[in-house]
Amino acid sequence: MHPAPLRLLPDVELQVMRRDGVVVRFGHACAVAYASVADRLTPGDRAASLAPLVMGTAAVGGASAVWVHAGGPAPSELTISTQRGARPPRQHLVGVRYRSTAPPDAAVRLVGGVRVVVPWLALFDLLHDPTADQATIELAVRRLELDPVELLATHVTLRRPFAALARRRATLATAATGS
Repeated sequence: MHPAPLRLLPDVELQVMRRDGVVVRFGHACAVAYASVADRLTPGDRAASLAPLVMGTAAVGGASAVWVHAGGPAPSELTISTQRGARPPRQHLVGVRYRSTAPPDAAVRLVGGVRVVVPWLALFDLLHDPTADQATIELAVRRLELDPVELLATHVTLRRPFAALARRRATLATAATGS
């Protein structure tokens, strides 16, 4: 059973199905989805759960993109990457963060009908994000199986603030994960 048909059911019915062990709940508090226990969650399923939050040219980015691509625990805060100068929605949702990282179209993929930044750019953004903690970066390195030091060296032409912080975090993540 695909998560989309489950969205049509009333919340009470989904809660009963969850209690009975028929479905599992996944995603973030402001982007909840349900899937059959028999189904294996795919990147498309995780991305589709975020569809109501991603509008226009925005894309899922940072730790949220890592979660979409590689699975694992959902991030405590969803990150939506927008073009520079784009205004966030009028109604701000708790737990959703809008960042003006301006992902280039070549680094955005359509996953489950939702724009999501490619894995290397998600890690690149995490390394340059001063609010991301080191444990999140190390989890991303393990899940995506990318070398953060090599990533920064390869994409040296991409200019981002906090370059020294990114280099320090990449070195720490490489040492912690042994990649």
